[in-house]
Amino acid sequence: MADDENPMEKLTPGQVLTDASVSEFIKAMGLSIAEAQKALDLNSIAQVGEYVEPRAGLGGQSLMQLGLSPPFYHYQHADLTVSMQIMMKVGKTSAFGIGGKLDFGLTTGSGAGAAAARTAQIKLKKLPASVTMNGTQTDATGADLEAAAEAVAAALRSPTGKFERVFVSSVTTTPNVELEPATARNPIKTPGAVAFLPAGASSAGVIRIVETPTTGQSETFTLATGKTATVSSEANRLLYARRVLAAITAFGGFNARLAHDPGGDDKSPDTPGALAIALFDTDKSTIKPDALSELRLAAQLLIAGGQTVSIIGYGDTRAPDEYNKGLGQRRADAVAKQLKALGVDATKITSVTSGGEDRWKLTPPDVANAQFRRVEVTLAGSQDLFIVVDSDTTQLQATPLPDKTNAGAGNGFIVVKQFTAQAVDATAVKVGVALTSIAVSGAAVTSPDANFAANSPEAFAFNLAKTTNAGSDVNKVRATRRGSVVVFASADDAVTLELVSVSSTDITLVAAGGAEVTKPLAALAPAGPTAEKSKPNITVAAGIAVDYRTSRQFEQSVNGNSSITARLVAVPAPVQFLDGIKKFLETSTPTAPATPATPATPATPATPAPTP
Repeated sequence: MADDENPMEKLTPGQVLTDASVSEFIKAMGLSIAEAQKALDLNSIAQVGEYVEPRAGLGGQSLMQLGLSPPFYHYQHADLTVSMQIMMKVGKTSAFGIGGKLDFGLTTGSGAGAAAARTAQIKLKKLPASVTMNGTQTDATGADLEAAAEAVAAALRSPTGKFERVFVSSVTTTPNVELEPATARNPIKTPGAVAFLPAGASSAGVIRIVETPTTGQSETFTLATGKTATVSSEANRLLYARRVLAAITAFGGFNARLAHDPGGDDKSPDTPGALAIALFDTDKSTIKPDALSELRLAAQLLIAGGQTVSIIGYGDTRAPDEYNKGLGQRRADAVAKQLKALGVDATKITSVTSGGEDRWKLTPPDVANAQFRRVEVTLAGSQDLFIVVDSDTTQLQATPLPDKTNAGAGNGFIVVKQFTAQAVDATAVKVGVALTSIAVSGAAVTSPDANFAANSPEAFAFNLAKTTNAGSDVNKVRATRRGSVVVFASADDAVTLELVSVSSTDITLVAAGGAEVTKPLAALAPAGPTAEKSKPNITVAAGIAVDYRTSRQFEQSVNGNSSITARLVAVPAPVQFLDGIKKFLETSTPTAPATPATPATPATPATPAPTP
């Protein structure tokens, strides 16, 4: 037998059924009925002694002498029901992966002329830069090097480009960062980053939803003067949480969201305990603008409160498990880094892990569900639902109701924070070895890529990143803006694009400006008549480990359900059985006549052991 053969593949349905031992299953059920019948008969026989014992209260007579006899029970009818599900799966998988944080897999066809997978690498060091593929030039444009790299990757990646996979990664060196003056409170400084906070007064709170009120009952929520709503019960707590959210939204003056239920047309997975959820674009770990604002509010609440969170990242089901594990981890790492840059102490983040696509295993394969490409920030150990509320034009009152901030069961506010007005008081940010001073500006931003109002946190961050990058030749630092956060790195740190192609056509790559092709795409190898695209011959690229994996999986499972329906009836003791007992009593135990006039109690005869 060949090494790659398995006898399971050749089994017919009848052979699988025979192998499942159905007869043994039915036999065991039938024997259980017989064992039960035997136990009932022995129990009836054991009662005989009680029926033949003379009793003083009955004038020395036994129950049997009065016409009673021990009952017998009989299974008159029994139905045996057996259902079995027999499943056999045979799977064959071929995949290759790039190690480290770039693991992935591709499934390819076979045939003459098929090409082996090839890799290339481009490094983006500074702007302006461009990459030309097969004569078509793509300019690296964006507010920072990472954004420009993502734009180039989108142009090179299939279906618009020629490469099946393009990965963007960077390893950065954290430079010195100081505020000027050092006593400035806005922005806040964290290692290698600064985060601008809203300048005006604001407030925020978290409403915990544990359960829906009893049917016909309701709860009253008061957020501020004139902002009171009575919310009636629902069929379950999720529907009730949505009803509370709708009531708060109807007030006006507040921003509110149900953290675990982001909505949209796609299926939204249930996530109890979620304080924030960040959604991602396909194959990317770059945090989107909507998620940035959500994470900023979550960071404010975590900084002000005593809660801790866990962070877990996911991918959708369109790539192999191993690749999605790596992608989920990169997304989780990005969110953890963002929260820390916003000032969250590392001790408040209990874990940063990847769930890959584990939660979506039961969904149809290859589903491009935007809700699956996510990172969840959940309060450690909580299974409750949370509505996060922050001020828009109306501030939360000091003690919104129901108040659960000092513990207590039930629905209500578990966190309420008032943030006082704090204007941006830093005049400059000093960066790099020489601590080069870069002025802070809140000028309004109007550009094709971004529009921010004057003195908004995003405007301050945009202007700081732009000025830093414009002078990177002098200050030796480059900057990346993520919402209202600016992250700094050494100007010598490059952003790397890893490109993978299984195309059978030639692809030419040329880089210019601040871009460089550091690993050219390998030339096409001649494909012989037995070449198989499903078994590519992979070359190891510099800096990454590439491996090829092939597997064959054989699985057989038998699941059974069974039930017994039996009709139990009481029947008289057999006539011969009763006659035998009576004859035995008549010959061995004389019965003393009852003497009503004599108060003395007759002696109780010894009761012989019954003989069945």
